[in-house]
Amino acid sequence: MYLFGFGSLINLSSAQKSFKRVLSQNDLKPVKIKGYERVWNAIESIAFEDKSVNGVFLNIQKNKNSILDGVVIEISQEELEVLKLREKNYSCIVIKSTDVLDETIKSDLIAFMTTKKEKIAFIGQENTFIPVKYIETVKEALKNYDDNFIKGFQKTFENYDFPLKNGSYVFTDPLQNKIAREGIKN
Repeated sequence: MYLFGFGSLINLSSAQKSFKRVLSQNDLKPVKIKGYERVWNAIESIAFEDKSVNGVFLNIQKNKNSILDGVVIEISQEELEVLKLREKNYSCIVIKSTDVLDETIKSDLIAFMTTKKEKIAFIGQENTFIPVKYIETVKEALKNYDDNFIKGFQKTFENYDFPLKNGSYVFTDPLQNKIAREGIKN
């Protein structure tokens, strides 16, 4: 099965933390899918040194007029179960193979999309920030992709509907933090 990554999972170092096996950049295959767009609205409970906040992370939502760049990673069922812990506030969805604009991918994709209303950030929500370190994680990954892929991310970094917050952060859920930030051990 294949996982579709559209945010921190395009970053090899970030993705590696959720896998026991060693990944290479070739394991993160760039693809385009139709019918979805990237948005800043997924809430995760995080803590900076000074306080706990609602962290806003990238999400996807349906948009029939959009084409979305991301990567596919071939995964096992066991790896999917670990990824579900990392992406605990996202729903596991299926993207139909007919929406994948790459002729070499012949199967449906699994993706993580925030669908629960209480986990969707809204403009003006108090104590809600986009972590600058997360933005840096995604931008750093783009150095490993071609100009066409990078162009697909351009709009993502043009306007932010939430204030940015500098500094290191942790996920307040200890298991989620371990998998997403520290990584799993062999």
